[in-house]
Parts: sequence; C-alpha cells; structure tokens
Amino acid sequence: MNKTQLAFRQLCLSVAFLIAGAVTTALAVPPGQVLRNADYQTFSGPCCFSFNETVSVAEPAKPAPVVVTWSATTGATFEDEFVGLMVNGGPCQFYGSAAIPEPATGWNTHTSLWIVYPTDGLHAGTNTFTLCGGGAGQFGNQAVFHVMANTLTVRISN
Repeated sequence: MNKTQLAFRQLCLSVAFLIAGAVTTALAVPPGQVLRNADYQTFSGPCCFSFNETVSVAEPAKPAPVVVTWSATTGATFEDEFVGLMVNGGPCQFYGSAAIPEPATGWNTHTSLWIVYPTDGLHAGTNTFTLCGGGAGQFGNQAVFHVMANTLTVRISN
C-alpha cells in the first residue's frame, strides 16, 4: 500500500468517526427530557392545576440547576393565564415569568424559560417537571386556556 492509499483510508476513517460522533451526540438527549404535543388542548379552571405534561432529568449526586423551556401557540381566550411548574410533584410555582396575556381573538406564540435551582427542591436521581397553571384575574374561575401545540424541555445547566 502506497502513501496515497494510506492517506485516503485514514481520511475515510476520520470522516466515518466524525459522522458516528455527530449521530451519537444527536441521540444523546434522553426522550424523557422532551415532550412535544401537537394536539389542540383546552385547559379550564382557576390557577393552579396540573396540565399533565411532564419531563424529567436525572441529576448527579450533587444536583445542578436545570433549565426548563416551554414553547406554545396559545390564544382565543378573554383573559390572562398563568403557566408554571410543579417540581417533583410539589405545588405549582413560578420560576420566572408566569403570565401569558391573550387577546380575545387570534393565536400567539409564547416561550417561557425557567431556571430551577437545587434549593427549589431538586435532588440526586430523577426529578420531574410538570406544566401547571390556569385562569387569572376577574374571570379566573371560568377562564379557558387554549393551546394549539407545545413543546416542554428540560436540560441540566452547565
């Protein structure tokens, strides 16, 4: 085998390992850390009840903060709504922005980003994060919250 053939084989192997590494990295996010719901949903009631949409992450022995992101298309309501998180089955809490102002017509896209710290109830092992919320304001008990589609994700911060 001459130097040209050897160099070509080494190049091919390098490319193969690079592709294998990229595929492995793309599959590295456990499915439990992402929830994607494309169904039309209606939530109705006073704040704050579970939306029954949960993601989870496995924390190391010394828990680190996590970043939870919720993106949704919402609308067709007549009042502001609240959206938060239940951490490990606890009460609905707001780890940042919680209100979603809605006009009476049309659809809007919203993204909420929450940072949950170990002091907020994280522990070593599996931790769950459940979307929660409900009506707010004058008509909070009769509020209707429409969600066209949404994605909920959780990642351990660096």
